[in-house]
Amino acid sequence: MKGRLVKIEPISKKFHNVFRFTRRTAELSLGNGSLHTFIRHVFETGPAVSILPYFYDKAKKGWQVVLVRQYRPAVDAVCLEAPGGLAHKGKNIKREMARELLEESGITVKPSGIRIVGTQHLATSFCDQLVHLGIVNLKISDSKGIAHLQNGNHGVVNEREFTEVAIVPISRILKNPSLVTYTLAKYQVMDLARRLGIK
Repeated sequence: MKGRLVKIEPISKKFHNVFRFTRRTAELSLGNGSLHTFIRHVFETGPAVSILPYFYDKAKKGWQVVLVRQYRPAVDAVCLEAPGGLAHKGKNIKREMARELLEESGITVKPSGIRIVGTQHLATSFCDQLVHLGIVNLKISDSKGIAHLQNGNHGVVNEREFTEVAIVPISRILKNPSLVTYTLAKYQVMDLARRLGIK
């Protein structure tokens, strides 16, 4: 099976200078030689980033992740997820991760300390969004160290974004994955656990 895009037509103006709906015409060639043309509607969002901060708590003898709680009107629920958001096109991905981490958690890190660990498409049936994933070791010895990394200013008001920082042991999430409601964040925690050798 091979596919290719034939045409992309905008069916909405851009809103918030980023989002738009398009109608995409595609051709699909099957193994038997038949060719099919079909149309799909796609929500274009541009690239995004998601960063998972973590640290080893010496007193609790375990790895912790820093997540944020946000109310998401689209699903009418408070979701526990890794800090992240839309990236500015053409900007350095690590800098964008550091910016989103600061905006949503108040935590400042150097972009050079961030490790990019992959990408994920979230909803390939109707959305083009590609999320760049990163991790960053905060190099603190307990949760009190977070305060030294925070500037105390998170939940960006002009984006109408309000967040709460949540520090959660990785072992707790592994025992009860339903604690993390956002599928991408679940994947990120499981991937980090694998990288750290936690079972």
